[in-house]
Amino acid sequence: MFKKSAKHGLALAAVLLASGTAISEEQSAQAASGAFVTEVIVRTVENFHNHTDVVKFMNSAATRHVSVINLNVKEDEDDTVPSGYVFYDSAIAPIAPGYEQFDALADVIAEAHARGIQVRAWIPQFHDKAAFDHDASWKMMALKNGQIAPFTGANGNEYFVNPIHPGVQAYERSIIREIVSNYDVDGVVLDWLRFDDYNMDMGTYTRQKYSSLYGYDPATIDFTTDNAKRRQWNDWRTTQIGNYVRDVAADIDGIVPDLFTGVYILPPEFTEVGQDAAKFKNHVDFVSPMAYFADWGFMPSWVYDAAGILSQTRAKIGDKEIIPGLDVWWSNAEYRQIYAGIRSEQPEVQNLAFFLYGKWTDNDLKKIDSRKNW
Repeated sequence: MFKKSAKHGLALAAVLLASGTAISEEQSAQAASGAFVTEVIVRTVENFHNHTDVVKFMNSAATRHVSVINLNVKEDEDDTVPSGYVFYDSAIAPIAPGYEQFDALADVIAEAHARGIQVRAWIPQFHDKAAFDHDASWKMMALKNGQIAPFTGANGNEYFVNPIHPGVQAYERSIIREIVSNYDVDGVVLDWLRFDDYNMDMGTYTRQKYSSLYGYDPATIDFTTDNAKRRQWNDWRTTQIGNYVRDVAADIDGIVPDLFTGVYILPPEFTEVGQDAAKFKNHVDFVSPMAYFADWGFMPSWVYDAAGILSQTRAKIGDKEIIPGLDVWWSNAEYRQIYAGIRSEQPEVQNLAFFLYGKWTDNDLKKIDSRKNW
């Protein structure tokens, strides 16, 4: 994922009460007031190394009226910890170094729930070095300069697996089932449900599967121009991702029916990554578009205007819930503009999810809390 990110406002209270899920007085008051509901997206490796870290964070989160923590239970990046390593007691995936005796997921759930805060398991999927190293046939293969080779990102240090390969899908689904079966999470949010560009996957399994359906090898497609074959290829890829989300949703529903489930997505205009929310909208409760306007050279108005990411997402997902993913470092003037734009153009949006790549501080949470009524 480039960057990340309770049912919500009045809708949150109504849905949770109907489902029997407890909500705190704070959440009910926040819903009734019309204030934005605060979610935070937390990278475990940067924030929770022991129980003391968890307690300190939760005390601050409760004071600053955080309603939902989206916790990184499976590493998303290839920096401090390899992607795919996990922060809970897994019998499937490798446990991240330093977490062998510290189940961060269990500890966060216990301390958050004690304070009336919900916890969603943020589970990255196909950016996964652990899986990349597990089986050579699972590696994402890309066509570049006439050669097919494992895709390792622009910096040569990112590790993707093939979303279409049945072995990859079975492995990733088994991790989701393990988490949902063993932990009292309030929801699941999937991430890295994509390719990185048009020119992948070019692995043997994918090429044979595609050739059998369409009568030509996808490696012969001109990926540099918009053409009929590239559109056909991308439609097929987005359908495979959509079918995967459908299967994951069925897995979850078979374990915890009606568990609140969603997906982090890149801007829908990034069609090259093979991620089309319209293909999986019927299998999720919410979609969280990563509205990091500055990262991609947009103006703040791109978040909320008619051509922007929230409008693009709404066109894809119909009446499903949108929870925008926002950065934490923009100026107050930018937040005022974006909040006003969301309230005016997307008034149904009640929750805002804030992502910080590094370590959260009480001051970060305090600033978010001070703006929720803007």
